Amino acid sequence: MIYEAGEITEGLLKELSVLSANERTVLSVYLDLARGWDRAVRFISQESRRIFPLLSSAEREYLETSVSFLEDMIKEKKQAGFKGPGLAFFADLGADYLKTVELKMPPEPLVAVDREAVIHPLALQYDEYESIGVIMIDAHCVRIMLVAGLIIDDMDRFCKKIHHLSKVGGWSQMRYQRRRLKQVQHFARDIVERAEAIFGENGVKRILVAGRDRMITALESELSQKLRSKVIAKVRWDLDAPDSDFLKKIRPVMEEAERKEEKELLAELIGELRRGGLGIAGVEEIRNALVRGQVDTIVISRSIGSSVIEELTSLAKKTGAGVEFVPGDDKTLASIGGVGALLRYRL
Repeated sequence: MIYEAGEITEGLLKELSVLSANERTVLSVYLDLARGWDRAVRFISQESRRIFPLLSSAEREYLETSVSFLEDMIKEKKQAGFKGPGLAFFADLGADYLKTVELKMPPEPLVAVDREAVIHPLALQYDEYESIGVIMIDAHCVRIMLVAGLIIDDMDRFCKKIHHLSKVGGWSQMRYQRRRLKQVQHFARDIVERAEAIFGENGVKRILVAGRDRMITALESELSQKLRSKVIAKVRWDLDAPDSDFLKKIRPVMEEAERKEEKELLAELIGELRRGGLGIAGVEEIRNALVRGQVDTIVISRSIGSSVIEELTSLAKKTGAGVEFVPGDDKTLASIGGVGALLRYRL
């Protein structure tokens, strides 16, 4: 039996989208751990009992075995001190496949047994809570982080001794200040070099700079044009403040960046539809285009039915198409039926 842990990536979504069984034997589980493990375990037990009578004898055996592996995973996670905010688990015993995914935000709890894995909640988190790179800096120290949802991953953290300005006057003061400015410049250059390597390796598309005003200015002066173009905001912050407060502070900034990207994509889609170009709308037309491999990116309103969202998301990931989820109250997308797509080519 293959047992693996992973994070949400395009590769994982495609991997899950092609899981398929002749019977209803693929188990998909999403757990919200915000209220603790006990509540999550009770939810699994409750949902398993609900599903059990709906299955054939062979399917029941698959479910029981899959749930036993899920219980083993939960024990391991609890012993390791994992507390959330969420987990996803997938089991396809016919393919010797087990996968655990640590989530960035609490999901809508779900236990499902079907012929395919339920992947649209993963795709939604991948789209909405994409990792951003954060450089948090003060006069002496820096943290280079990846932030996604409620999760902060420290990728690098270091300090450097930089002298404060002397109180003496005259030429001594001026020389000391020049020396200090040079130290700050070297410090900022070192930070940028490290950050560029980390963000490049992790495919970071958005960057946020946080810290003291003077140090942010020094850092900005060393940023390459490539990094500068990815900066979505600068936030005044103290490195000693709690991470939980920092997440609250930057959440509106991250949401604004996501909404801006959605508006740009919708504007492109509407433009293509108006001129009869590489844009289509409507569930049936998009479904057919996905099957033919024509779709580059699909744009889905969260207000349409979950079964439709799951079908289109799964088809998209099988063919390598991107998926963008838009809030249900978006009037532009609602005007074209709640779903649209940009095509790679027209037949």
